[in-house]
Amino acid sequence: MTAKKLLSFLSLSLIMTTVTLAPSSVEAKKPKQYTITERQETLHKEIDRAEKAQELTAKEAASLRDQESNILAKEEKMKAKNNGKISYEDQNKIEKDLNKLSVRLQKLQLEKRVK
Repeated sequence: MTAKKLLSFLSLSLIMTTVTLAPSSVEAKKPKQYTITERQETLHKEIDRAEKAQELTAKEAASLRDQESNILAKEEKMKAKNNGKISYEDQNKIEKDLNKLSVRLQKLQLEKRVK
């Protein structure tokens, strides 16, 4: 085998090995799936932390906590309607509400950094 052919063969082998190994390495890095309760706790702690770090004013933190408590009340109503469990449809609604709260929190924090 000439040097060119050997180099070409080795390059092709390396590419094939990389392609076959790539999917398994991607699967190993899946993000953690948080439960609704874990997300609520995380957001609550983040609001407290941001207020203490003066990334949020007391008024902003209170407003976020009000939004958070509204989500909790909504969740409790949903549970009451479904024998203490949340349906998949209701779970999606709660997740959307938590996403809105999270985005609002991040937006308020970033506004302070820009000023």
